[in-house]
Amino acid sequence: MRRAIILIIFICSSVINSSYGQVSDSTLLIGKPAFYLVSDTTIRIELTNSLKGFLRTRNDTSKPNPYIDKAYLAKDNAPFNWLFNAEGKMPNGENFFTPTLLAIMPIGNEKYILKLAYMGADEKQLNIPKLNLITTLEARKNSNGYFFYNAIDYNTRLYNVKQVGDIKYIYPNKLNDDKAKEMNSFNTSFAKKFNVKPLKITYYKCDDPEQLFKMLGYDYIENMYYSLSGGFAHQWTNTLFAGNNSELYKHEAVHFYTSVLFQHQFREVDEGYATYIGGSGGIDIDKLAVFAKTYIAKNPKDDIGDLATNFKIRVDGGVPITYILSALVCKDIEEKLGIEGIKKLFSPEPQEDYFATLKRVNGISKEEFPNYIKTLLAKY
Repeated sequence: MRRAIILIIFICSSVINSSYGQVSDSTLLIGKPAFYLVSDTTIRIELTNSLKGFLRTRNDTSKPNPYIDKAYLAKDNAPFNWLFNAEGKMPNGENFFTPTLLAIMPIGNEKYILKLAYMGADEKQLNIPKLNLITTLEARKNSNGYFFYNAIDYNTRLYNVKQVGDIKYIYPNKLNDDKAKEMNSFNTSFAKKFNVKPLKITYYKCDDPEQLFKMLGYDYIENMYYSLSGGFAHQWTNTLFAGNNSELYKHEAVHFYTSVLFQHQFREVDEGYATYIGGSGGIDIDKLAVFAKTYIAKNPKDDIGDLATNFKIRVDGGVPITYILSALVCKDIEEKLGIEGIKKLFSPEPQEDYFATLKRVNGISKEEFPNYIKTLLAKY
């Protein structure tokens, strides 16, 4: 591990040292090796100018970005959300990380792969280089310069694709057909539960978070190594990104429906219901409840009401205890009051907080909440 850290620092130092003094401005640094594979001066200039323009305008979502194809945005209105504010603001408002163009690789038909790193050095810490991320972009020629795209289509060009009912699976290795069919059946039954049509879902299945992030265009970002299993979803495109080597990801699928059905939900309820239905981190609610029960027993001074709302404390399995406690509440309400009780829990009235909504739905006050949770946990 120590050798890996030293290697990263060495690479950052080398790139920063080779970049400064080359073609640069406040928007972009260009490393010496960047254009080794692109000898045409006109192409170099057009790519550089387009990239600078893209980087200058991408954080301002109030204005259209002329360096992103409108037709592309119609399919995905946030293809670069992972790059938002990648510069990292310092207390004085100045950017800390500077984008550095590391390399450009032609891929044919006036298309290019660009490797971009966000790096910085803190004068107060001996100017030791810090690496925020290394990412991949795809550039495609247009009449005025270049449009930029998320690299996922390029990175998955050799992946397998299989349609299973309403779910399109995209995966690099193997697909368990039985589990894929189970996921599609869940999608159908959950839609029926709320009397809506099943959603069309795109499901990227990866072995682990590292493979998932690399597919998305991250050669390095810190949180790709936070867990050995996990994933997330883009609710605006009904796209699941699973880094758990599984065809089943019910938790995130629940969010697709709740984000459409309930416009003013509490996060506690949304994550709780998804955890009740689909577990979290690959662990079902029954096992998660034991983790929560153990934590509360070992930490009797912790405020259970606070644990149910602050999302900060994680138990075994790396799951926030807030997810689990809210899941138990959702389970209790659905068992006693049915789906109408869940709909009420998802629909707070103006000025209500989580506990006020809960009292309106099942009569449990904030003062009664700790004992209520202990009663629910006593079943496990």
